[in-house]
Amino acid sequence: MSSDSFAEEHRPADQGNGSPCAGPAAEALRRAKAELRVAQDFYHDVRRRASEQIEAVRKTTVGDLLDGAMVFVKRHPGSGLFIAAAAGFFLGRTLKR
Repeated sequence: MSSDSFAEEHRPADQGNGSPCAGPAAEALRRAKAELRVAQDFYHDVRRRASEQIEAVRKTTVGDLLDGAMVFVKRHPGSGLFIAAAAGFFLGRTLKR
């Protein structure tokens, strides 16, 4: 077996676009591009949702927060009592000095 025939047998196949395929490297590059697209889509989705939430917080007033707290306490009185007691305890410990 000559070195020329060995090279012919182990030469990468043509991809049909005029360039030889690089085998595993080309496959890794395709997978990396696909994962990058997925990551970009995820980033844009998270960024959009975060900006919507920030806008909602900017539009929220103190009255809205108090109304939300009152609704929570009406639905979950035990949890509301516990949260009030814990907040009072930590506020008392902080202001004791």
